[in-house]
Amino acid sequence: MTCKNHYKLPLGSIGKCDCDCPKRPRPDKRVLMLFENCSPIAGNQNTPNNIIFDTELNSLPVTMAATIENFSNNGLNVTIFRQNNQETIAVQAGSSLTFVHDEVVRITVNSFGQAYTGSFKYQITYEVEKDN
Repeated sequence: MTCKNHYKLPLGSIGKCDCDCPKRPRPDKRVLMLFENCSPIAGNQNTPNNIIFDTELNSLPVTMAATIENFSNNGLNVTIFRQNNQETIAVQAGSSLTFVHDEVVRITVNSFGQAYTGSFKYQITYEVEKDN
């Protein structure tokens, strides 16, 4: 095979000719997997740190896009735990919180002291090693 016509060859042929064409990069050894769900959340004043999402720390890098809707007449505190920090955000009654974070390991919800209901909608991308 000569390099004169390698642009006319099928994709994947570059690097197989007998000249100094650059080799194609090796396929990535990582695979992205997508998971999404919507689930109800609920608790009362005696439900401390209701865990609504949890993954084993450092086992799977997680990127999450999510919305937490508060259907109740009381506020919520949502705490997003990442591998190196955490953030607590208040979600007022009848409001919602939407976020995109990477390295998410846990999310907890607790109320301002009353019963609450809501929903947790999320889309997660996991990155895992591919077996060759």
